[in-house]
Amino acid sequence: MKHKKALYILGGMGPEASVYLYKLLIDLAISQFGAKNNDEFPEIVLYSVPVPDFISNDRSRNKALNMLKQRVKLIRNASCISIACNTAHILLPQLQMISKIPFVSMIDETVKQVSGDGIKKVGLMGTPLTIKYGLYQIALSKHGISTVIPSSGQIAILARIIRNVIKGKILTSDRECLKKIADNLKVSGAEAIILGCTELPLVFSKNYTLPVYNSVEVLAKKLLQTYYGQFKNNIMQGGDRNERNS
Repeated sequence: MKHKKALYILGGMGPEASVYLYKLLIDLAISQFGAKNNDEFPEIVLYSVPVPDFISNDRSRNKALNMLKQRVKLIRNASCISIACNTAHILLPQLQMISKIPFVSMIDETVKQVSGDGIKKVGLMGTPLTIKYGLYQIALSKHGISTVIPSSGQIAILARIIRNVIKGKILTSDRECLKKIADNLKVSGAEAIILGCTELPLVFSKNYTLPVYNSVEVLAKKLLQTYYGQFKNNIMQGGDRNERNS
């Protein structure tokens, strides 16, 4: 099999979510692309960058940007670059300017899925800065989709829950709080929920009553499509491949 360009991920924002993305990439490589042997899995380079916290305010934004720029300048022979953090997509345009390697936007890919499913009004859960800067709202509006956002008090609760996950605390009480926030978005007319923070899928209910768009899973699928698309004549979809090997 010919040499493949690696998937590069800027992670560590936070570390738990980066681990989750890595595990998803491995699981989906097996289930959707038929990977069985070591050389059939994607080459993944994860930069776990300990950037300062900018969940709730952007006072540390420039410092975070400079740290990420340093890592991007080191990247070579990549099929694409991604950021395992929705909030850090605030910095994506500036990072793309210093690299010829294309970035895959978790936000754009999630919005494409929502649009493709015909959703017209979606509830958004994310960090205060993701919501403040309208990262999803702007992208959704381009597809004619309106966004329902939590109240200011609920946004503060989301920030607290996200910080708990970063600290490794997955609490039943936080899971219940997220359900209540999602229920309020539903009452306000949301037809689906976007988990617009990479920590939220780690604590949000797996069986919610509305369709749920997990931005981490969306990104993982797109990255694998990009990776295996480099040599699509050599790799088949898992189902076809398993059928031929049976």
